[in-house]
Formats: sequence, C-alpha cells, structure tokens
Amino acid sequence: MRIKVLIVEDEVLVAEDIADDLKKEGFEVTDIAISGEEALVSIEKDCPHIILMDINIKGDMDGIETAQKIVDEYKLPIIYVTSNTSSQFVNRALETSPHAFISKPYNVKDLIVAVELAFKKYNQKELSETDLRQYQAIFVKDGEYHKKIELKDIYYIEADGSYCNVYSKEQKYTLSFNLNHFQSNVQSSLLQRVHRSYVVNLNHVDGFDKNTLLIQKKIIPVSNSYKEETYKAFKKL
Repeated sequence: MRIKVLIVEDEVLVAEDIADDLKKEGFEVTDIAISGEEALVSIEKDCPHIILMDINIKGDMDGIETAQKIVDEYKLPIIYVTSNTSSQFVNRALETSPHAFISKPYNVKDLIVAVELAFKKYNQKELSETDLRQYQAIFVKDGEYHKKIELKDIYYIEADGSYCNVYSKEQKYTLSFNLNHFQSNVQSSLLQRVHRSYVVNLNHVDGFDKNTLLIQKKIIPVSNSYKEETYKAFKKL
C-alpha cells in the first residue's frame, strides 16, 4: 500500500514540484488543491492519508482554517509546507496540532521523512487510542507500511508461539505478537475465541460438528471452555 498525499498549494509550479518529488519516492498524490474549498471536495472524492498544507492559499479560508476543518471533520494528519513563518501564523498553525512544519524552500529528504513519520505516528495513535470495537478494520504491518484489513475479510487467526497468523481473503499476515495480545486489542462481535490457538470469524464458518469448525477447508478445534459461547452463534434446524 502506498501513502496517499493531498497537496494544498496555490502556486502551481511549487505544487507540481512537490508532487514529482513524492511520486519519485513511491507516494501517491491524490490531488493538488489551490483552495480550502477544493481540498475538502478532494478529500470526499479520494481520502488521503496525509495533507501537505500551505498557509497562504486561494479562497475564503487560509491554510490554517482549512487544516482545522480537516482535523475536526476527518482527523487527518497535517504537515505545513510554507514560506510564511511569522510568529503570528506559526502560533495559529500550532493550534491545529500539525504533525510537522516545513519551511520553503523545502528539502526533499526532510519532506519525505516528515510524511513517513506523520503516517506512522497517525497509525500508532489510531491503534492505541481507539476502541476497535467501533471500527470495521485494522492496520497490520506489511513491508514498509501498515495495510488495512477489513475485519469481515478475516477468516481466522492462528497462534504461532509468540506470533500469530491472520488468514484473510487476500493473504496471510504474520503479526509480531501472540494471540492473547491480538484478542485484547481487537475486539469485535465477528471474532470469536474458540481455542487457545484460534480466533475465528463466525461469518466464515462453513460447517461444524461437536468438536470442530470448518473454514475454507481448514479444520479448527473448539475447546470445551469455548463450546457454549461458540455454538450458540449458529442457528441449527
């Protein structure tokens, strides 16, 4: 998965330079917006992971007002990239809790590092502070980035010593923590613990007998201590 970036910058040549630098490093630029109004429309069409925001932009809202609206409505991380570094504007900008503040002319390396760190910090904050019972997806480490997995697409999670393996529609993911840690952090009515070594998605159970479940041709044991809670989820005729 590539990090998606929205650039809000009314100097077209500067915006295009930023976009080119990002693309060369493997990022995806969702759009270039020259005003706060355009930025909000763009987010609705293709929501990015990160916003690069200039302070002086066209339209009725400046970059700081636009950033505050984005933070309030979408909770997306903001990185200011601006030549306006007067204390008046910097103090206002800091009230929007930006993830970074980069002065123009920008250094490409600093910009790339800022985007990567903002994305990482944002994901960590979401995972640590949010009750995942209210969400429909989780993000798991896959290469350089965290990849989104819809909970409904998970077939089952299998313990593997101090690790655990998540089997989903797309692929298998290995997580660097055990099954108990997974279950304590990811709670969903879809996911049921059925054995000390297994958590299953009840919606993907293809069949069962008194001791096992069948999911995607995988036979999964059901421990006595989990039988009552597990089997009551199925309508038997």
